[in-house]
Amino acid sequence: MASPAPQLGSLSEEFSCPVCLDWLQDPVTLPCGHVYCQGCIETTWGTLGVPPACPECREPCPDRRYAPCRLLRKLIGQARGLSPGGAEEGAHPGGRCQEHSEPWRGAGGAFAGELCRATATYENLRFLPIHQATGQHQEELPSAIAQLESSLAGLLKLKTEEEERIWNHQATVLSLEDHISTEFGKLRGWLAAREEEWQGRLRRAGTAQLRAMQRNLQELAGRCQAAQEMLTEAQAHLPQQNTVEFLTDIKSFLDWVKQQPATPCGPNTGSLSQTLGQFKGPIQYTAWKDMKSILNIDLPRVTLDPATAHPCLVLSEDRTRVRDGHLRRPLPDTPARFDFCVAVLGAGAFASGRRYWEVEVGEKPAWTLGVVHASVSRKGKIQASPSKGFWVIRLRGGAELMAKDTPPMVLRPQALPHRIGVYLDYEGGQVSFYDARGMAHLYTFSARFAECVYPYFCPGLYDSGGNATPLKICPLP
Repeated sequence: MASPAPQLGSLSEEFSCPVCLDWLQDPVTLPCGHVYCQGCIETTWGTLGVPPACPECREPCPDRRYAPCRLLRKLIGQARGLSPGGAEEGAHPGGRCQEHSEPWRGAGGAFAGELCRATATYENLRFLPIHQATGQHQEELPSAIAQLESSLAGLLKLKTEEEERIWNHQATVLSLEDHISTEFGKLRGWLAAREEEWQGRLRRAGTAQLRAMQRNLQELAGRCQAAQEMLTEAQAHLPQQNTVEFLTDIKSFLDWVKQQPATPCGPNTGSLSQTLGQFKGPIQYTAWKDMKSILNIDLPRVTLDPATAHPCLVLSEDRTRVRDGHLRRPLPDTPARFDFCVAVLGAGAFASGRRYWEVEVGEKPAWTLGVVHASVSRKGKIQASPSKGFWVIRLRGGAELMAKDTPPMVLRPQALPHRIGVYLDYEGGQVSFYDARGMAHLYTFSARFAECVYPYFCPGLYDSGGNATPLKICPLP
């Protein structure tokens, strides 16, 4: 009976992996139809700087997708059992060299036996003798080196950029540490000076009152002594027999008693009450209100500009509340008025300094707040982004809080804020947003303002009454 090896010779070659030239292990097929070992194709695609593609036809595989060939794996297992030496670990499906009887084995790739040198003998095999393979790869070496040099240059550039970012980050952190220390140092210095001032006032008031009380005490002691003397003298005149003389002395004594103050201690009690009221009142609140004098920030009284309001918006009489009234009013369509987006600007422009204001949003499911350039488009649909002059955050659907940056950033606070604080540092190019209840930071834009800016308010659409609550500009103490 003929050996099955010659009959399986061509078939076994079809069962070999084009990469390792060994039996296919866990065969997978690419979209182009070529088959490889799963481990071989993953190793090939993992090579640095090499885009994923089919090693044979070079068809790109950007999504690195392949499909396992379970039936082929089963057939290979059966074929290896029939092939002589097929069950031997690492044996190549081509069997042995017919000239030298050396087995062909894969060891991370094909290699010829020690005795095999003639190229013509192995024209139909999928590997080359070492000397020819070496020459072939030497031709590829310059391009590979150039590619490696290009990759290295790119990596060095990325490394330099990352080092620069790290240095800038560290410098920014140190600068912010100095800023925090300076700002809190100002507060501590102001509080210490304020405490010393209050202590001095208390000491001066206490000393003045003590002196007054001591003078009053001396006066009371003198009056007590005079009264005692008058009483003794009156008692001495009681035994006198001369009635006229006795009546004269008694009249003089009564006149002296009438001249004495009725409540000599009243003013002292009142002074003590005034001292308690002045120095034991809401001292912390008083100091907090006075502290605004040292804050390097303006707390402006922001109001709304009706000339910019969309015709559907309803503003309160004091121009601190705005809502979508759902009905479009016949207002003049001026260049300053928004005609598509239900928005309105603040009445005053800011071109310098640091400003902070707060807006009550409550449980509204939709709103937009921030600052905008004076020249922003107010007609038609608006694309809110810093490149268009908008530095805003918005809420949609009662759940999605987003900063309209480039790209937009979804914000995930622990709880949706009911009151938004907006901080503008014009010279510093900063617009920050806070949950005003606890001053938790929400987001910060970095910007270079090319012109004056206005506060921006959009209460959101009426939504069949589901978003009818107004935005409210909150007064700050």
